[in-house]
Amino acid sequence: MDLVVFSVSFAVAAAIVFLLARLFDRRIAVALALLCAIYLGADDLVTGVGSTLKGLDIPGTHWNWSGKLLSLALSALVITALRLAPATVGLTFRQRHAKTGLIALVLFIAWGTCLGLLFKPGAPDAETLAFQALMPGVSEELVYRGILPALLFGLIRGKGPLDGIPWAVILASSLVFGIWHGLNFSAGHFGFDVMSALFPFIGSIAGGWLRFRTGSLLVPVLGHGLANVAFHIAGGL
Repeated sequence: MDLVVFSVSFAVAAAIVFLLARLFDRRIAVALALLCAIYLGADDLVTGVGSTLKGLDIPGTHWNWSGKLLSLALSALVITALRLAPATVGLTFRQRHAKTGLIALVLFIAWGTCLGLLFKPGAPDAETLAFQALMPGVSEELVYRGILPALLFGLIRGKGPLDGIPWAVILASSLVFGIWHGLNFSAGHFGFDVMSALFPFIGSIAGGWLRFRTGSLLVPVLGHGLANVAFHIAGGL
């Protein structure tokens, strides 16, 4: 029940943020803002189901592999049902400004290393490194930097990608991403961890800019994974 309450509450928070973003970018329709909020609530729900239903656990693991796989399955369903073009959601290996992307990857590693030394998460095992390298970056970047901007602008049924940098959407999606990491609900009470929200919010701004600067999700996905791995390796030193 806590999972459902959290998912619905998160969707409401996302709707408020997207409606506020519409004040700065009129291309965002009210219906699209609400649709995106529902989608994010559903994504949180399926991700959480993977960690709360014991029958979905992958034997011998302690990270939420099944939840992230369910998130990817939902993303694939949305892309297929709405006929989102691959380039519109950033699913292309073609890169604009490749040098910028390479510099950004180095900075993501440095960012993750600094945070690891600050928060000291402890020595990682092989599963932790594999999960952090593969799952959060792919599933979360596809949702927040790929599908979400496309839906907010109504780029469905094969419509082409955006031109320019949609800063209102980048900042709104980054704020929602931070809320998702910082907000919690347990035993009938809400809580909010500012530090857990702040750093994902900052990283998301960079990831959102890079997604549109390079025209692809490749750099944000790789940067997310490398930063996570650097965080755990540095934290275990």
